[in-house]
Amino acid sequence: MPELPEVETIVRGLRKTLAGKKIKDVNVIFPGIVKQNSRHFKKNVEKSKIIRVRRRGKFILVDLSNETTILAHLGMTGSFLLRKPSAALNKHDHLVLKLDKTQKELIYRDLRKFGKIKSFGTSLEEKLPELKKLGPEPLNISPSDFVNLFTKRKGRIKSALLNQQIFAGLGNIYTDESLFEAKIHPLQKIDRLNPRALETLRQTIQKVLKKAIKAGGSSIENYYNVDGEIGSFQLQHKVYGREGLPCKRCGIRIKRIKISQRSSYFCPRCQVLHN
Repeated sequence: MPELPEVETIVRGLRKTLAGKKIKDVNVIFPGIVKQNSRHFKKNVEKSKIIRVRRRGKFILVDLSNETTILAHLGMTGSFLLRKPSAALNKHDHLVLKLDKTQKELIYRDLRKFGKIKSFGTSLEEKLPELKKLGPEPLNISPSDFVNLFTKRKGRIKSALLNQQIFAGLGNIYTDESLFEAKIHPLQKIDRLNPRALETLRQTIQKVLKKAIKAGGSSIENYYNVDGEIGSFQLQHKVYGREGLPCKRCGIRIKRIKISQRSSYFCPRCQVLHN
């Protein structure tokens, strides 16, 4: 699933091309992707100018001139791609937005069809079910706010970091990579982490995310930026997807366990579990 760095990469790519463009036409190829009546979506979106493209957690938000916002979640395999109108449609292309003042159109492609797109009144954003319970953003959270997130909280640190109501945008890849860099075991109990350890984790998360964004994200399965290019941060992974391979820090073999129904990768020597 695309996580914060992949979504941020797509948002930055869209922002460069879409800002100020008018949506001339909307072609909903697979109605199941649009989580509202397709005709209602077209009416809300067509003939409107794109004002801003932004991100909230793993969601993409496109603000329009008619006080409507398009919300998109990429699911497991979704991507937005800019391409020439003359290009043939891919069988996994489910939505096409035709734009003015550009030689490209925007398509939404999704192999597994787990993504979702909808429109809503911009003024209703704070009440939108998908957004209203999201936790703070990892890239700009302050040291005190980060510590407060985990004060008196029970449970394991990785499960908490994956909870979008606690912390918005992190997923399996960047949680594993951040915990490794911070030398924290994914099963570590939160109440065993002192403020110093939490501050190290905060700084590490931000460092890992910024490096991943700079590399264009991690392309592991069906992820591309808006130009159809893959990311390269997967080449820098220290633990994620490296079960049985030597740790790049100490040489011991990376292990994989299940946490919250997901595979978690860690180094048993570098990330000691403290009881």
